[in-house]
Amino acid sequence: MRAAIFIAAWMSTTVLLATAGASAAGNEKGRALAETLCARCHMNEGQGEKQGPAGVPSFRAIAGRPEQSIRGIVAWLRSVPPMMPDHRLAQDEMHDLAEFILSLRR
Repeated sequence: MRAAIFIAAWMSTTVLLATAGASAAGNEKGRALAETLCARCHMNEGQGEKQGPAGVPSFRAIAGRPEQSIRGIVAWLRSVPPMMPDHRLAQDEMHDLAEFILSLRR
C-alpha cells in the first residue's frame, strides 16, 4: 500500500515538473517572439488597455482581461486580425506567444 502511494506521488510530481518545464520553455520562446515581432506595438512602458478605435492594448492589458485564456489568444492570432500584420505564425508559436502574454497577468 505504501509503495503504491509513493509511486502515485512520484508520478504526480514528475508530471507537474514536466509541465512546469514545458511552460517555462514556452514562455521563453513566446517572450522571444513578442520582443521580435510585437514589442513595438504591444510592449511599451506605461501602455495599458487600448484607448479609442485605433488604440493598441499592451500585452499586460490583454492578459488582464476577464476570462482571458491561451485558447482565446490563439484563436485571435489564428484569425489574422486585419489591424495587425500577418506574421504567419505556426500553431506552436501562437501557443508560445499566448502563454507568454498570460504570464504577464498580475
